[in-house]
Amino acid sequence: MGAPRTVRGGGVGRWRTLAVALAALALFVVQVAPASADPDEDRLAELARQKQELERAVQVSRQNAERYRQEASRFQAAVSAANARINTLAAQQAAAQSEADSLRIEIEIAQEQLSLVAFQLTETAALIGSLKAEASANERQLARRQDLYAVHLRTTYRQAQISPLEMLLSSGSITQFTDRVQAMVLINRQDQQLVSEIRSLRASTAEKEATVAQKQQEIEGLEDQIERQKASLATKKADYERIVAEMKANITTQAGVRYEAQVNKNAAVGAQHQANSEAAKLNRDLERTEAAYAQLAAELAARSGLGAFNGRMAIWPVNGTVTSRFGPRWGGFHNGLDVAAPMYTPLRAAAAGQVVTVGKPYLAYGDTATVVIIAHGSNFSTLYGHMSDRPGPTVRVGQTVTAGTVIGYIGMTGWTTGPHVHFMTIVNGRAVDPMPYLP
Repeated sequence: MGAPRTVRGGGVGRWRTLAVALAALALFVVQVAPASADPDEDRLAELARQKQELERAVQVSRQNAERYRQEASRFQAAVSAANARINTLAAQQAAAQSEADSLRIEIEIAQEQLSLVAFQLTETAALIGSLKAEASANERQLARRQDLYAVHLRTTYRQAQISPLEMLLSSGSITQFTDRVQAMVLINRQDQQLVSEIRSLRASTAEKEATVAQKQQEIEGLEDQIERQKASLATKKADYERIVAEMKANITTQAGVRYEAQVNKNAAVGAQHQANSEAAKLNRDLERTEAAYAQLAAELAARSGLGAFNGRMAIWPVNGTVTSRFGPRWGGFHNGLDVAAPMYTPLRAAAAGQVVTVGKPYLAYGDTATVVIIAHGSNFSTLYGHMSDRPGPTVRVGQTVTAGTVIGYIGMTGWTTGPHVHFMTIVNGRAVDPMPYLP
């Protein structure tokens, strides 16, 4: 038969494969001699029981380690989420704090503006007072000018009732007449000046009063505007300070969440390490038990009467795909070669030899794996695990087989996740890599 294909990885866990292989070895002893007649059988049964317990303990420890690993991952995700949330809140807090600081500066500026406006109000009030005083003085001066103008009007009116001839005839002399005419001209000029002054005083007074009203309105409007601006800025500042306080509180809360998640993660990691340590110790115990079991199986093979085997296998037990090789695997050690093939594919003896084990050695412990062991010499045997039990093995204990003899069929008995054969080579009581012995 040609060499099977090889793929990376494996379809079953290391402990499951070991369990099937070593379970078959246990059956080897059971089939060699009656239980009541051979003390080695009791020894092998005890080793099988120990191995079974160790395998289950290893399984539990690994399951616990995986559970703790998942919990640690979950808590780490919670820590990361809390860190991200804290970073986001810190950025929001920084932005809000920056905005609050800017608003505080704006409020201070507005306060300075209000102080300036207050000063301007004081100055304007003084100006208004001065303008009002000037306006009052203008009013008094205007009243005097109006009174004088009224006198002039009356005098002018009386003079207008006298003709120039009457004025001349009534004058004592030409000089007196001339003086009277000049006086009338002077009064007329003064009247014109009074009218001009009265108009100017009225305009100046009106202008000053308008200026006072305008200044008062401007200052009052500016004061109202700054007060509203100050109130608005104060409201915004209070809002941002509230946001900053909320961000601080949220950061504190998230820090507590992160701390709790970190504590839980540390606890899970510690528990995972403890479970891994326990699994490693159990693995070592299992390896010691397997070594003793293989040694006893080798002793029984030596009793088969066959000579030493120093050759190679003639064929592969089945033409399929290698899914797991001999050696370290998944934190443990795989002591055989897994070859996957379709269900019920015939399994063949890899070389000539004598059948020393056929059956289910661990049925009482819940392991239903069907195995066949063939001794090819006093120092060499092969094991075929996970065989089908319907149809079951086609050979019996003590039967001599040749290379290529059909000994059973590919199955899924025992602990396995897919149809395959677990193929082992045992040399001088120790499981070795089958590859160097296969063609």
